[in-house]
Amino acid sequence: MKIRIHETDFEGNPVECTGEFFSGKTALDIVEQMKMNPFTGSLEPVVFMRRVLDVNGLRSCRLSEDEPENAAVEFLQRLTAAGFARYELEEHEFDTGHPQPAGLRVEKK
Repeated sequence: MKIRIHETDFEGNPVECTGEFFSGKTALDIVEQMKMNPFTGSLEPVVFMRRVLDVNGLRSCRLSEDEPENAAVEFLQRLTAAGFARYELEEHEFDTGHPQPAGLRVEKK
């Protein structure tokens, strides 16, 4: 799984085509990578996720407080739904084994 967390402008709005990419096998792996800086590295994952949602105006979003893995999935879903993040396909996630719909042509580089 790969996700891009967008930077925000001065009004707190997400700016597309900006931000860092994070990858992991699970949503919780991604959250653990996101919180790796001197100011948030020691926070518990759910506390970190709640702080990020609060800062981005998503205070009313609920998280599974007692299940960090479920909370991480909900957290990333909230960020993507609000435009603060975008899932990115990795090469192995693109299904090339099935025929393409008529009119769709995918060129290989």
